[in-house]
Amino acid sequence: KEFPGVRALFNVDFTLRRGEIMALLGENGAGKSTLVKTLTGVYQRDEGQICLDGEMISPQSTAHAQNLGIGTVYQEVNLLPNMSIVDNLFIGRELKKYGLLDRSNMVLQAKQMMKSYGFDIDVSLPLNQYSVAMQQIVAIARAVSLSAKILILDEPTASL
Repeated sequence: KEFPGVRALFNVDFTLRRGEIMALLGENGAGKSTLVKTLTGVYQRDEGQICLDGEMISPQSTAHAQNLGIGTVYQEVNLLPNMSIVDNLFIGRELKKYGLLDRSNMVLQAKQMMKSYGFDIDVSLPLNQYSVAMQQIVAIARAVSLSAKILILDEPTASL
């Protein structure tokens, strides 16, 4: 990946296997965030290949990356602060019953999800009513709930 006057990524080659945890380490400016943004569709790759489950992919957006099975939690909270925790957990994949929004089931599942992580909180309150730490926990819970094939955590505690 190149930007005007800067080669941010060059000759990157790594393999991630199912169930494996990998840490990507490097100095500031080494290209870690650029790699994450390229894998998640924020940036388009200039050359090379990205393969997932043996198939070449080219994420065109973060939504496309999610549909391909790539979940991400960024350094900055990347949710909608004025919307409820329920809405943030289910945005873009709302539960429906008979073609209508199944709000009660969404609330129930959101409560269960947060309780499974040890947090008994009111999921109907706006996200901005909670600390930045809790907002990041909600972001992580959302990413995990996507059942992603790859879950990328780009320093999610940096803002804390």
